[in-house]
Amino acid sequence: MKVWHVAVLVLCIALAGCTSPEARRTRGGGPGADVGNRSQDVKMHEGSQPYWKTPDRITGEHASLKPAEQARELSR
Repeated sequence: MKVWHVAVLVLCIALAGCTSPEARRTRGGGPGADVGNRSQDVKMHEGSQPYWKTPDRITGEHASLKPAEQARELSR
């Protein structure tokens, strides 16, 4: 095998590795990796309520801080 055969083979492999799988994939009729593939108004998590029914205040007794104080003292 000649040197230029190896060079062409390496070049072809490098060019094949540089193409993104996103370039061929389509979503909603448009290119998948295209940054313009969305509407003008992007609404993320519309209507979600991540803190629904989370209490505003913690009722009852707080956790003991003695282990944290001991760790702080031992780390000095």
